[in-house]
Amino acid sequence: MNPRLTSVVFRLNREKLDALKDLSRTTRIRQSEYLREAISDLLAKYEERLVD
Repeated sequence: MNPRLTSVVFRLNREKLDALKDLSRTTRIRQSEYLREAISDLLAKYEERLVD
């Protein structure tokens, strides 16, 4: 694990988890990569709200 990464635990409904697993299996891209991408996209979307 990259030393700059921190482990995070959260809950996800089964349907979304199964879809993520299927996508990961099909593309051979790790689930964690997709989650990091999704979080980055979300933070970019709301960037103006994060600026103090």
